[in-house]
Amino acid sequence: MRQLQIKSGTGIAQSEWSGSGGMPVPPDSSWTFVDVSDRPDAQVGMTYDAATDTFGPAPVVVKTIVTPAQVVSVLTAAEWQIATTSTDADVVWGMAQFQLAQRVDLADPQFATLMTGLVSKGIVTAARAAEIQSDLMALANA
Repeated sequence: MRQLQIKSGTGIAQSEWSGSGGMPVPPDSSWTFVDVSDRPDAQVGMTYDAATDTFGPAPVVVKTIVTPAQVVSVLTAAEWQIATTSTDADVVWGMAQFQLAQRVDLADPQFATLMTGLVSKGIVTAARAAEIQSDLMALANA
């Protein structure tokens, strides 16, 4: 027998159990077991729809975390120089926070504020800011 252990709240198949040995995750009311002995296409990570008794692709999780080094990698030398040598208090404050960060969350409102500030101070254009954001999302999801 081949069963997938489904987390009831998310519908995502978390682990597989062959019927022998201990269960991968101790069962409780938050788990559903689905016999998939005759379904080779049903895999851990897929989403289970109990209403139709079907499996679908795993949900796409968009990642938004990059490193400061990745941020620097998408900037031009001129953009970096202008941003780091600016005497504008808002730019200095934003760059200080950026340089102290261990990671940069592109979904964080502070990142959006920093990008908006770089545009409003004339360091980058709105089109260039959008390009930087797009490049960073690509790096985060590579």
